[in-house]
Formats: sequence, structure tokens, C-alpha cells
Amino acid sequence: MPFDPRDFWAFLLVFSRVTALVATAPVFSSAAIPRTVKVGLAGLVSLATVPVVFPHVPTPPGDLFSLAGQIGAEAAIGALLGFLANMVFAAVQIAGTVVDTQIGFAIIHVLNPYTGQPTAAIGQFYYQFALTLFLLADGHASLIGSVVGSFGVVGPGAAHFAGDVPGVLIDMMGQMFLLGFRIAVPAAAVLLVVDVSFAIVARAVPQMNVFIVGLPAKVIIGLITLSVGLPALALVLGQILPMIDTGLRAALSASR
Repeated sequence: MPFDPRDFWAFLLVFSRVTALVATAPVFSSAAIPRTVKVGLAGLVSLATVPVVFPHVPTPPGDLFSLAGQIGAEAAIGALLGFLANMVFAAVQIAGTVVDTQIGFAIIHVLNPYTGQPTAAIGQFYYQFALTLFLLADGHASLIGSVVGSFGVVGPGAAHFAGDVPGVLIDMMGQMFLLGFRIAVPAAAVLLVVDVSFAIVARAVPQMNVFIVGLPAKVIIGLITLSVGLPALALVLGQILPMIDTGLRAALSASR
């Protein structure tokens, strides 16, 4: 059977979009996953997707600049989808950082194996808790399904980014901060009341060393608040998958 350049071109377009998503999306972009596994996963997904999208693949361009431009556009779509999904998890980590600052854990940092960056204890707990719920809800499979389904909205080589992509990013950022606020506010509010209480005690009883007494009390009260609020936290984090799905749909609409 003679070699058809259009077959390789179809695979290259699909592979560019899928690889960009794998390199930027939560779970798949984890530093704990070897690069060979990431490339292999992207290759397998691309091979399975090519027969479906092949009838819609355009003719390979005749010049190098057009070829590089179409590959870059495909990679940009995949990276946009992965970046939007990661923004939600960034909100979770920011919320944890706020609580860490309030409780006094901000000075202690441990390596987050998923991001490869040092993170405070509560921030890492929130991040891994959200990631666990995401995996239990088959969020990783949903991301793969989203990038495969994206070819039905924006065909290979058909990306023009004629929509309001910055508007989509700004809207997603607003939802990210709102999610982070909803996660952090219960524990932060309780710890703020504790701070105010100890400030009043310090004014009423100047002989008491509030710092020595207050720091262990804040840690104990903060951990109790986090433990009691875990069911509510799970309900809030349950909105991650619908939020990601909505953001990906808006991004694809803007990429046409």
C-alpha cells in the first residue's frame, strides 16, 4: 500500500493537540509521570482518534510556514484546554495557602510531587484531596474525552481563534477565585475569630504571652475546623468537573 502523506499529516495534527493537553492538564502533567509515558499515552490516543477525524483533515500545506502555523494552532488549543483545567486546581491550592497563612503553617513547605513545586502543608492537602475526588469522578477520562471530542467542534487544522479567548480566560479566572474563596472562608473565618479573641485577651491580660499560647491553639482549632468541614469541602470540590467542562466548552467555541 503506497504511503499517503495525508495520513501522517492527520496524525501530526491530532498528536499536537493531544500532546499539548497531556503536557498541561492536571494529573497528566504531573512531574511524577515519566515523559515517555506521557508521549506514549498521547500517541495511543492520537492513533485511536485519527480514523474518526481523517475525513475532515485538510490537505497538507505546501509551505513550511503554513505547516508550522497549523501545528502551532493545534498545540495552542490543547494547551488552552489543559491550562483551563489546571486553573481550577490552582484555586484549590491558593485556598490552602490562605489557610496555611492563617494557621501558621506557611513557614513549612514540602515538595508537591504532582506539580514539582514546594507547597505548604494545608495547600498540598487541599490539592491532593481535590485530585483524589477528580480521579474518583473519572475526571482524567473526561479530559481525554474532551480533547477527542474537541475535533468535532474545531476540526484539525481549522482553528482560527476568532472568538473572545481572553474573555473566556478572564471569566474562568473569576470562577477560580470564587471557588478558592468558598474553600478557604470557613477555616479562615474561624481562625480570624481566634486572632481577634487573643488580641482582646492580650489587651485585657498584658502579662500573658499570647504568642506562646495562641500559636498551638490556632493549630489545634484550625485542624479541628478542617476535620469538621471535610464533608462540606468535598461538596464544594465536587463542582470542579462541571466547572472544567463549562470552561472547555467556552474555550472551544472561542477557538473556531
